[in-house]
Amino acid sequence: MRLWAEVVSTVSRVKRLLVLVALLYVLSYISGWYLVSTGSPSATLIVGRIQQAVLTQRPFTTVIGALKGGNLPEAILFTFLYNLASGAFLSTTAPGIIPLLGGAFTIMVTLVRGFIIGLTYPEVLSSSTGGFVVGMGTLLLEMGAYVFSGAAGINIALAPLMPKREGTQSRSGAFKAAWKDAARLYVIVIILLALGAVWEMTGLFLLIRPS
Repeated sequence: MRLWAEVVSTVSRVKRLLVLVALLYVLSYISGWYLVSTGSPSATLIVGRIQQAVLTQRPFTTVIGALKGGNLPEAILFTFLYNLASGAFLSTTAPGIIPLLGGAFTIMVTLVRGFIIGLTYPEVLSSSTGGFVVGMGTLLLEMGAYVFSGAAGINIALAPLMPKREGTQSRSGAFKAAWKDAARLYVIVIILLALGAVWEMTGLFLLIRPS
């Protein structure tokens, strides 16, 4: 209970950053969706390349192979670990180690990721009822996790520049406190990504298995 109380308190303190990251995802998603809906040639080209990557490159081929082989637990575990390590920590939180610039990098990753999802997910959501259910659940859970990991990264990048945000005058103290905040936020990140991996992989397993 104490840990959860600390998590809630941290969420309350960084809520503006959470709202910012969420808005960036929404706006960039809408931008990608708009280009697809208008039949933009550049959007069509990008989507084609992404689809090709899904079929031929890791980590996508690893997951698809596990699902086709009937190894659902492996697919879930791999998806969770990959999303946690690469999708969340390395790309949106760890850059915060660089004051200010790290936050700018996290914002860039957020915009690019939201844009790509906006390009690709409309087709997934409109493919079938099952595709909509699996896609929407995955979108909400995984993007929700990345909102928290992104806010954690930006908070770390701002801490040395604005130490009062962490209730201290010490820049190094604020930096350390921001990493503690990130650890608390990652309780939510881990929960959402775990649920997202279970939801997405189970849904895909049911959709692709022979009838």
